[in-house]
Amino acid sequence: MELRQFFRSDLAKLSPYHIDQPDHCVKLDANESPFDLPTEIYAEISKEISSLKFHRYPDPSAGRLRTAISKMIGVDRDLIVVGNGSDELIGYIFQIFAKPDVQASFPSPTFSMYQIFAQIFGMSFTEIPLGSNFELIDETWQSHLNRYAKNLVFLAYPNNPTGNLFPEDILHKILVRSDTVLILDEAYYEFSGKSLLSRLHQQPNLIITRTFSKAYGLAGLRCGYMVAHPDVISEINKIRMPYNLNSFSQTVAMLMIKHRENIRPYIKLILEERRRIYDMLVTVDWCEPMPTDSNFILFRAQKPADLVFQKVLSHGVLIRNLNCPGLLENCLRVTIGTTEENNRFLSAITADFGEKV
Repeated sequence: MELRQFFRSDLAKLSPYHIDQPDHCVKLDANESPFDLPTEIYAEISKEISSLKFHRYPDPSAGRLRTAISKMIGVDRDLIVVGNGSDELIGYIFQIFAKPDVQASFPSPTFSMYQIFAQIFGMSFTEIPLGSNFELIDETWQSHLNRYAKNLVFLAYPNNPTGNLFPEDILHKILVRSDTVLILDEAYYEFSGKSLLSRLHQQPNLIITRTFSKAYGLAGLRCGYMVAHPDVISEINKIRMPYNLNSFSQTVAMLMIKHRENIRPYIKLILEERRRIYDMLVTVDWCEPMPTDSNFILFRAQKPADLVFQKVLSHGVLIRNLNCPGLLENCLRVTIGTTEENNRFLSAITADFGEKV
């Protein structure tokens, strides 16, 4: 029996999300926090585990967690949905808007899951190239949106993998359109300090997603949240999987909110190290680092990126090789790690090319 005759033909060219993980000692490729949880939080997690009933399903609405998020960001909890990372929630957004007369649009380059989700849910989409400095081109976007009766726009803010924030005036022009729903993916909000959350009540067509995977250091637990108009939340809840966030993730996320002051020193250190690494890379004559508002730095090499990647890896440091034709040609991305990890990266990237940092 040939099973492929039953498969959707439009998924034939879709490849699974895959990241190579060659042997390494220092991991600076996935924009994770380099810091484990503080010992006092681990101690409190241990206490909480003893009261969890793992033979029972978790709270299906994650009410306590949504209340904690509500108090943290100053938004009514009924405007909040939580999920297994913001990825799950972004997938739900595609599902509720996937109609033949809705056009999804997002920049290129950006977070690859936008395109993957569009393909999974059979949604028509357009990738709009960024400018030479990875900027949104206002005229191009407005002209593009004018072609369609209904638009669904996804923007990572700051953008991944470029690290930059798009200008608020351009975002505003997109947001005020009556034919457009704007999704702002604020996964790196804690590092940029910039958000459009305050506009949520005035703009029902604004949806914001955030995650606990980056600044909060919970990448291994997969927990994120969405803030949106009640009508959007209602539709999301119709399709949301039952018990979609497990009891343990709910509990730890609540503890991280409770102890969020404990992660502020980590964020401060990452921002300081970000500046230090950027300034160091500027001094390397074959390396062009891009200004960033996130916890990573994109840089373009005047040497073959594949060679740079392998040389850095030979020193035990894993970074992300983004080299492909177009704007990311010879580009690589490094996550900001601990001071020790960053020093090892800086030594690795200069040792084999005769540069002194």
